[in-house]
Amino acid sequence: MDYQKLADKILEHGDRRSAAYREGMIAVIKRRIDDSPVQAPYAAGTVEFDAYFAGNERGHNEWRNALIEANGDREQAIARLQKLAGATARRAA
Repeated sequence: MDYQKLADKILEHGDRRSAAYREGMIAVIKRRIDDSPVQAPYAAGTVEFDAYFAGNERGHNEWRNALIEANGDREQAIARLQKLAGATARRAA
């Protein structure tokens, strides 16, 4: 899945977000889909660190919303996010 395209689609309306915010959101969605580790690339106490974790929260909310819309079906939630990203669906691990 192209996570940048997914972030573009999710964030296309509303206020513009920083690169750090987008990175944080993408990291959590990747974690939920691909089981990738989430580790902040910024030093604690910086504005980038704060933005990254605000993006993490948004990623958790987007994942939760996808699951709710899929009635708790993880594969359907992934397929929905893939569709938003413009990707063809793949079978979840």
